[in-house]
Amino acid sequence: MSELEIIARLGMSTVFGMLVGIERQWHHKNAGIKTNTLVSVGATAFALISARGFGPTNNPAAVAAGVVTGIGFIGAGVIMRRGGSVQGINTAATLWAAGSMGLAIGAGYDKLAPTLLATILIIQIALRPVVTAINKRSGMITPLVTYNLQVSFKADAAEAVHSTWSAFAAKDGVLIVTVSESKPDATEMALEASFGLSDLRASEMTPLGQSFAAIPGVSKAAWSQTTTEEPE
Repeated sequence: MSELEIIARLGMSTVFGMLVGIERQWHHKNAGIKTNTLVSVGATAFALISARGFGPTNNPAAVAAGVVTGIGFIGAGVIMRRGGSVQGINTAATLWAAGSMGLAIGAGYDKLAPTLLATILIIQIALRPVVTAINKRSGMITPLVTYNLQVSFKADAAEAVHSTWSAFAAKDGVLIVTVSESKPDATEMALEASFGLSDLRASEMTPLGQSFAAIPGVSKAAWSQTTTEEPE
């Protein structure tokens, strides 16, 4: 293998890794262009070292297995739990796929590597609308968004308030995080709740607030939402 061919393979690995990383960077994921490019180039480099540096005792399969294990550790670092959801699994899988692409380039599989690149990009870009549509229709709770509800009411409105809240909380696509009731003074009561919602249920927040406000004895009915951004 000539030096020119080595440089060409590393260059191809760099470009292919960047193309995969652009999609992750565009969606503000915590492993973007640099991480995916480094994983691709690193895997290519290990394959090249295996082919040139270990002589007659070389075992490319063992080197490939070591690369896969190492990328597994990197992937584990981008997976994190946030409340009731787990984030970063898709990014970890992308890194794993980028590593396989890098190994293919380093091993000289000139037809396999572009095919892997095209497959990764199709999965990450073309399938995104399909995933979004399925999640919306299935009632998946939107991750990283928490809704907060505050209702203040007189004691004689408690039954109507509880009934309205119970009917909403029992619906599909509503995930209760916390709910509490307090009595600030002798005549006033307060209901506070935080919860997650599916895309379909999110549109019901304004009508829900209006339903509470229409109950006689309710002095306050307000809601807000908090969005936690995934770190880059």
